[in-house]
Amino acid sequence: MNNRDFWYDVLRSGAILGIVMSLSYIFERYILAFSDMSLLKASTLYFIEWIVAAVVFIWLLVRFTRRRVQATPNDLGYANALAYILLVSMLTGIMVGVVDTIFIGTMGYDVYVSGVIARIDQLKELYVGMGISANELMMFDEYASQLRYVEQPSMFVNIFGQLQMYMIAGGVPGFIIAGVVSRRAERDDSQK
Repeated sequence: MNNRDFWYDVLRSGAILGIVMSLSYIFERYILAFSDMSLLKASTLYFIEWIVAAVVFIWLLVRFTRRRVQATPNDLGYANALAYILLVSMLTGIMVGVVDTIFIGTMGYDVYVSGVIARIDQLKELYVGMGISANELMMFDEYASQLRYVEQPSMFVNIFGQLQMYMIAGGVPGFIIAGVVSRRAERDDSQK
């Protein structure tokens, strides 16, 4: 195994996964803050998209890791697979953070905040319609007023936040993926 091949594979796989997850994240942000859909329709679409994105994320991690493990020696199987998964997930998080910052900056941070506040108001109205008193929903008003005064996070803050999220999102299933994929590769090698 060549160290250069490993890094090339990490960059290629991370870029592919980063593009897919960035498109997913943009779609989620658009539904949340910029669309004119009703709250119920937007929530349903958001939930379905989130499930599809999670399945695609895991599937691509498994596929990329399987290919990577088959290209490495058996004595580094599990550790190499886990490191690969974490590095690919980190690169994905970096790309999503950059794309998120660019998207929100292009659409307008004030427009984004206004859209989120409108969704909060819709949620509050839904709860009031269910019979919950307005006094019990003061936290929605407090959150909305806090959002009005929060400045747009810097690209570094966005990248760091997405990096952390994707390390967890890739790392938790990564322990299982690395074990299954490396064990399967060892079994296939022993049968040959």
